Amino acid sequence: MMDDPFGRGDAEVTGGEAAIRPARLAALAQRFGTPLFVYGADGMRSAVRRLRAALPSGAQLFYAVKANPHHAVTRLMRDEGCGAEVASEGELDLALAAGIPSEAIVVSGPAKTERLLTRAVEIGLRAIQSGSLDELERLQAIGTKLGRRAPVALRIDLAAGEGVRRGGWAGPSPFGFPAAALPGVLERTRSLGGVSVIGLHNHQSSQVLSGDAFAERFARFADVAMAAGRSHRLRFLNFGGGFGVPAYADDAPLDLAPVTERLRAIRSAIPHAVTFAFEPGRYLTGPYGWYVARVLAVLEAGGTRFACLDGGIHHMLGLSGALRALRRPVTVRLLRESVCGDERPTELTGPLCTPLDRLAGAVPLPADLRVGDRLAFANCGAYAKQASPLNFLGHDWPAEVMVEGATETLIARRVGFAEVLALQAATQPADDHAGALTS
Repeated sequence: MMDDPFGRGDAEVTGGEAAIRPARLAALAQRFGTPLFVYGADGMRSAVRRLRAALPSGAQLFYAVKANPHHAVTRLMRDEGCGAEVASEGELDLALAAGIPSEAIVVSGPAKTERLLTRAVEIGLRAIQSGSLDELERLQAIGTKLGRRAPVALRIDLAAGEGVRRGGWAGPSPFGFPAAALPGVLERTRSLGGVSVIGLHNHQSSQVLSGDAFAERFARFADVAMAAGRSHRLRFLNFGGGFGVPAYADDAPLDLAPVTERLRAIRSAIPHAVTFAFEPGRYLTGPYGWYVARVLAVLEAGGTRFACLDGGIHHMLGLSGALRALRRPVTVRLLRESVCGDERPTELTGPLCTPLDRLAGAVPLPADLRVGDRLAFANCGAYAKQASPLNFLGHDWPAEVMVEGATETLIARRVGFAEVLALQAATQPADDHAGALTS
């Protein structure tokens, strides 16, 4: 079982893994209002260092920006020596704005625009991770036009049974070349003068909590890479991400020991210099974020107690179970010192007029739960605000605060929905160019 993400009491904790104490979360909610996201920078930094210590010496970390695409978080990762893994032009702009150099950025995605590919070649990204012949042909044309060779890491999709697989993609997927097709693809690239295949990439699964399963996936990918390396010199092996964290109250943490042992064996089996790369996202941010919401109503229906909150799945879709295969107990804490000793199971719902807006079920909360109480949800540092339907039903966007030591910084102010509406174009006759998008 994971450690209490709220810590114990209000005492200080050393070692960089300090949880945000309930009293501090309550004070932040009082100061900045609810709903509110709070992130712990100390925990994020410790996670980077812990993961780096478990990986082979010299391994490169590319922070998966999609996990928490906030400038402050991305800049923190840069400060910790991480590059960035991006999957859109917007994420590329974010990584560059956060100070990550272009040569420390890799770009992924099954459907990259012409403009993104061109920029990737122009500014010299570390690797363009490609999984289709069509994209390689487009890179050939771009590289030839620019007089450069596009650095490509071929994305590989392992066959079923070769390591844990991505949720929802039990069969064929658009995420990479089948491993069996790799020899033919490599042969095809020999005639592409505008493309340089520097290595291979694999991201087979997400939120893996089994160290043994993870180690097996890495071993299968390494087998494919070593076979390919007999005919093509590879300088870059990106093992991808998927490092899991205890997202639910009954999750056990990922044991990195089997991963460390297997990677050490893989490293020693490769005779020439090759860069090992990894793309952690959730592992570095997920446990170090809290979502605080306020009780607006407490009601009874059919013998069940409901607490209706001002926060919901429009800010934190993952709490509904929508981003997981199964819905399981989330970790919730009432931010109030004086409570009734008795507890009652309580359904926690949001303000949206849809039955999908349920954040947690049968949570044991004090019998005297009342309007105005604040509740904090743990493990909300990844796939949260920007992975949720922020504009659904016209609620404001929540503020975000970063806590580092004694410092508390507002890193994103609350955005009123009226501001979002103001971005819409005034009603006017359409013409051939209005609203046109280019690639």
